[in-house]
Amino acid sequence: MKRVLLFLFLAGLSATTFAQGDAIAWQGKTANGATIHFDPQQLKRPAILLFWATWCPYCEALMPYVQHVLDAAGKDRLDVYAIDIKEDGDPVKTLRERKLGFTLILDGDAIADQYAVKGTPGLFLVDASGKVIYRRSGGDAPSSVEAALREKLDLAAPAR
Repeated sequence: MKRVLLFLFLAGLSATTFAQGDAIAWQGKTANGATIHFDPQQLKRPAILLFWATWCPYCEALMPYVQHVLDAAGKDRLDVYAIDIKEDGDPVKTLRERKLGFTLILDGDAIADQYAVKGTPGLFLVDASGKVIYRRSGGDAPSSVEAALREKLDLAAPAR
């Protein structure tokens, strides 16, 4: 009985925590085997969590817009984690070919589950205090996502 109550309490906490906008801690491996520990309580700057796959045409369309945001903010003011999920391709080669400067996290399916990401691309903007302040809604155009990210990060509109 105590185990069941503890499980229900913990399950309620994790659901409540995410529903209130707090990001969830995770860890993942980079392409070179390093471990990234993402702790929302210890962030030095905002972070974009981009859940993607090499085969996803919507990811391919969105990623340059996220790169524009990273370029505008600078790597010293924003982290972008490209969390690879549901993969059967070569994510390292794909990021290199697309000339994207994101931190690649491999085999991110467990992280996607924590964030309730069901499809690609999934995108969350976490502020420096660990709150999810933006989540891409399915079907949002890449330019709309870029505009929303720029607004939340207080970045100027692109001069294109």
